[in-house]
Amino acid sequence: MTGAGTKTATLFTPESANRALPYVRVVVEDLVDACLRLRRAEESRARATSGSLSAGATPQERDETLRRAEDDRRAARADLERVGRELEAVGVEVKDPEIGLLDFPGELDGRRVCLCWKRGEDRVAFWHEPEAGFRGRRPLPAEAPPPSGAPGEAAPR
Repeated sequence: MTGAGTKTATLFTPESANRALPYVRVVVEDLVDACLRLRRAEESRARATSGSLSAGATPQERDETLRRAEDDRRAARADLERVGRELEAVGVEVKDPEIGLLDFPGELDGRRVCLCWKRGEDRVAFWHEPEAGFRGRRPLPAEAPPPSGAPGEAAPR
């Protein structure tokens, strides 16, 4: 996933970020799923190593549980890396993989900003200053109405 100091060449507009969302949504589902699988594998591993499996578990059962948890953990980490690279290739920065929080580096009114989207939102509708993060989210400005004032009507010549 995008690390600190990584420079992203892609600059999104709200429109281009929203055009990328159908693909991004699918990849984010994989991202969140991999995080959940990783958390479950780590919990299973912790139970096996702490001896908190059922009291009647044999050493072989604990070893098998530990082996499965390690395999699941490796697979989930590999999926996280793969999915992170897919999002990075699009130009998106993963901010919180567990909840599917992303930034689309962009420009607004001539300055660099982060267009912010979170899993479950219908569209990219928020932005924040690069150093402000999620807490600094603000709604994107409303688009200007068509010149004539009537939706879909051509402007007078």
